Amino acid sequence: MRVLYFHQHFSTPKGSTGIRSYEMARRLIKAGHEVTMVCGSYGGGNTGLESSFRRGRREGVVDGISIIEFDLAYSNSDGFLKRSLMFLLFALRSIWVAMTRQYDVVFATTTPLTAGIPGIFARWLRGKAFVFEVRDLWPELPKAMGVIKNPVVLWLMSVLEWCSYHSAHRLVALAPGMAEGIESRGIPKERIAMIPNGCDFDIFADATNPWRPEGVAEADFLAIFTGTHGMANGLGAVLDVAAELKSRGRDDIKLALVGDGKLKPELVDRARREGLSNVVFHDPVDKQRLAGLMAGADVGLQILANVPAFYFGTSPNKFFDYISAGLPVINNYPGWLERLLEESGAGVAVPPDNAGAFADALIDLADHRDRLPAMSRAASELGQQRFDRDALGGTFVGWLEETFATNRSQPMKRAFDFLASVAALVLLAPILLVLAIMVRWKLGGPVLFTQERPGLDGRSFKMMKFRTMTDERDENGELLPDEKRLTPLGRFLRSTSLDELPELFNVLKGDMSLVGPRPLLMEYLPLYSERQARRHEVRPGITGWAQINGRNALSWEEKFELDVWYVENRTLWLDIKILFLTVLKVIKRDGISHGGEATMPRFTGSSGEERCDSDPGV
Repeated sequence: MRVLYFHQHFSTPKGSTGIRSYEMARRLIKAGHEVTMVCGSYGGGNTGLESSFRRGRREGVVDGISIIEFDLAYSNSDGFLKRSLMFLLFALRSIWVAMTRQYDVVFATTTPLTAGIPGIFARWLRGKAFVFEVRDLWPELPKAMGVIKNPVVLWLMSVLEWCSYHSAHRLVALAPGMAEGIESRGIPKERIAMIPNGCDFDIFADATNPWRPEGVAEADFLAIFTGTHGMANGLGAVLDVAAELKSRGRDDIKLALVGDGKLKPELVDRARREGLSNVVFHDPVDKQRLAGLMAGADVGLQILANVPAFYFGTSPNKFFDYISAGLPVINNYPGWLERLLEESGAGVAVPPDNAGAFADALIDLADHRDRLPAMSRAASELGQQRFDRDALGGTFVGWLEETFATNRSQPMKRAFDFLASVAALVLLAPILLVLAIMVRWKLGGPVLFTQERPGLDGRSFKMMKFRTMTDERDENGELLPDEKRLTPLGRFLRSTSLDELPELFNVLKGDMSLVGPRPLLMEYLPLYSERQARRHEVRPGITGWAQINGRNALSWEEKFELDVWYVENRTLWLDIKILFLTVLKVIKRDGISHGGEATMPRFTGSSGEERCDSDPGV
């Protein structure tokens, strides 16, 4: 399996930022797969490439990972416009890679949200399997934080979010709230895997050369924060605690803020103005140096702004680094990490925006350091039991392998389906509108008939057709037979196959193809023989080999045998031939009904048949 992996902020352990993508790529390679990482130049990151950029990019192999790095310098301290420009430029260059490289699966991870754009193109225009990883819920988080207020920008982000989620064959969420957020956008739960950040024990568990920042004595109680100094991190709360500790005369408790970010100059200036000598600022360090810092610290600070969207919707790298190092954690916001700390005994949770309670927790631990070894063991056990990187990496690799296995497609066929369905929808838009008005006038709402049908590999999707029957029932509340509910308009729509036109939207989404076995009822799945079930090895179609060779005039056995023949002999040219012959069949109105009845009989297995009481869509 060849994986094209998009992560704008990718870094190896040589950098000072998160290395989730590096670790997941390594595990894909260990499992025998090929990985090409596409990224930008991230402040604090280090791709491991040292050659010069040529024409805005450089390529190389680092630890078995093929890397394409664009010369698009990005830093968290950049302004909104510059960051937005870098996001868009990365997406545009990534689209070209997605459209020209040879690969089997495309994987894209946020942030930013625009990372999903090349995956969308790969899915729809090349028919590639697409997995999308969500690290933050957008636009919920920036909206909740007040970072983005423009309604047009927020709407555009919502559209991109929806398109990314619905284009992906499967998704990965890093926290429970993210999984729930994805599901709330209409994505089935079975297409979402919750794979949180993991612990890198090989880096942090047995760190050598422990050290402390300048200004921190060996006897001091040292609490460290390692990460971005931005709005989301709410590090003003740490300075509030520092002021509280200073007022209580606890200069023996030092707070070290290690990292960089847009708000760091403001934080440094405030600490200077208020004389907070118990706060130490330090530049970012690489992972090996960071491991030594954690080995020399007493507790780690898990700090975020008091934004409810964060409570269950974040999976911070620093938290997992802390517990990898066996470092007790103080957490200042509610949510799933708070529960883990309370249940495991690996740290202390304090209420948000409460400097007094935060100071109390630090003083209590500083005065009772004999409690730290037990908390340290609990932190290590929590990491090993719940967040072992190897175990999570195995889940990740399996998720991509399953996606590839269940979504193999013919790229040319998918591109043909996409372009042809777009063209057809544009050309037929007036007809679709007129038909929708007629159905609404004659049958009322809803205009469309939707029903769960089995698609590729038997996975369900909602197929759309124009309604052709009423909902009339007998005195017992049972639906009348199809022939009594089928209206004159419905009979016309069926005889001309115009009722099938909304299925073009199913083709556009990738649930169906223009050509393939017709999607039948979900209840038929267990009734097929092993050979008949092969009809689900391809996407179902609006028309197919059985449709041009008899349609509903065929028996079920004849129909299924033709479907399987198509599966075994399909080509793009055969599809074009079927589409051409379908037009002729529709003009002649051949094979519309079975034995003069309104619909096909219900399939009950190859031994018998009975009437179908609902639109079978055949």
